[in-house]
Amino acid sequence: MPASAPLRPLWIFATLWTLRQYPTRAREWPWARKFAAIRDAGFDGVFSPPLPVLAERGDLRYLAVTSIDAAAKAAPAFAAARALGAVAIDVQLGDYDTPLADAVALAVRIRDVARDTGLPFAVETHRDTFTETPEATLALARGFRQATGETLPLCLDHSHFAVVRHFAPGTFWDRLREPAELLAAAAQFHLRPFNGHHCQIPVLDAAGRRTPEYRDWRNYAESLLAYLRAQPATTPVLAVPELGHAAPAYGLSCFGDTWRDAQAVLRDLRAAWRRPGAA
Repeated sequence: MPASAPLRPLWIFATLWTLRQYPTRAREWPWARKFAAIRDAGFDGVFSPPLPVLAERGDLRYLAVTSIDAAAKAAPAFAAARALGAVAIDVQLGDYDTPLADAVALAVRIRDVARDTGLPFAVETHRDTFTETPEATLALARGFRQATGETLPLCLDHSHFAVVRHFAPGTFWDRLREPAELLAAAAQFHLRPFNGHHCQIPVLDAAGRRTPEYRDWRNYAESLLAYLRAQPATTPVLAVPELGHAAPAYGLSCFGDTWRDAQAVLRDLRAAWRRPGAA
């Protein structure tokens, strides 16, 4: 293996959200076409809540996502994802006003269910959940460690933290690499292009060129991938270019083609992962 080659694989999953009501609600692609497009574009798999139709995805890997705000919801969600052959599951935990003690207890319950089902999990940093701010996420991670002696696996979606802080272009990586404790705990990453004011920004302009705002974000993404490349781990990096199309519509009416944007992000992430460098 060349010295510059990454020691761990990068698995990139297309979210079915990008193709929801795509290209329009009236002319939405059938499932077979969506799966074929994802495969042909070069994605490693699909990211979605457990849906029966995922059994028709063929050789695409499956990364699950679910929302859990009560302990009783954990086992059914994990069982459904496991039955569909998920490689891991992303959990949106609690609500923004869930008390810390309840959030820690819920995370511990999720850990127990994950062990019972043999399905790795990660708690996502996400708006309108307990982890919508860095401070709350850090409190959850430390409470979980105190309760279990273990590191809480995280799915970092830095777009929400960036918007909370209104970060300026050029500062994304320097600000978001902290707290280091959270970055070290990350098992999954949602790589939706963002800036300090919008959780989603256009990737390509009408002429197919990368937008200036996207190039600012790409600098952050390249630094993050360089950091991950430098780690001694050999486990796959699980990444989702989570560009939303419809329901909920993160994209504004002036944005371009969401699926075209997702494929451009895929190509840029692949190129960055192959490129030698360090954070």
